[in-house]
Amino acid sequence: MAHKFIKTEAKEHRLDITIDNPPVNIMTGAVMLELIEVLNDAQNNSDFRVIVFKGEGKAWSAGADVGEHLPENFEQMLDVFGELCEMIRTFPVPTIAAVGGVCLGGGCEVAGMCDFIVASGRAKFGQPEIKVGVFPPVALAHFVNKLGYSSALELILSGDIFTAEDSCRMGLVSKLSTENSLDEDVDTLANRFIHNSRSVMELSKSAALLSLAHTPKESARLIDEMYRYKLMETEDAVEGLTAFLGKRAPEWKDK
Repeated sequence: MAHKFIKTEAKEHRLDITIDNPPVNIMTGAVMLELIEVLNDAQNNSDFRVIVFKGEGKAWSAGADVGEHLPENFEQMLDVFGELCEMIRTFPVPTIAAVGGVCLGGGCEVAGMCDFIVASGRAKFGQPEIKVGVFPPVALAHFVNKLGYSSALELILSGDIFTAEDSCRMGLVSKLSTENSLDEDVDTLANRFIHNSRSVMELSKSAALLSLAHTPKESARLIDEMYRYKLMETEDAVEGLTAFLGKRAPEWKDK
């Protein structure tokens, strides 16, 4: 299905999703709904083992539409935005944000829901909501775990704009790149995932998310159960172990 604000490109076991809402890829409600639709389709496509998010032009995304934060619109906007962010956070396969420009406000929150952010030196990150009298709800809910308490508060309470290097120091950015090598570095990271079993990666990511929601002791119990009663019932777990013993490459069934 054609979209107005989103472009997609399917590659080997990979889907690239590009936000294309010039001039600075504002996350309007319409953009968010298209992203949700694209992600729903991708979630049901067992061929994809990694998702890469990009921004067309000079900005990854300069944030959500300020007009949609006003009293007559904000509840609907929050519902859609929350659905999008949770979908990305819990997406069954690895997600990468390839950021080569400004990534602010709601854009920073969406990128931060990805498993990895690869950023060029030209990238800028920030949560400037505090400067207009509001706060970023998704960042407050998740960035303390992701960045640590002090770094999350520095980002959110200052409203300042941070370089890619500083954002990497804070724990928001996973890997620093350059403007000329951003695509290459994203490809290198994505290629580390595309040759693995999708079904095993799904279970592994589910286990990682469990560890964020429970105490270490409870996480260990739940993940042990997942290993025994879900992982070891997959064809790919048996195939991977058998292939290793047979000194051959595994042939994944993704189930």
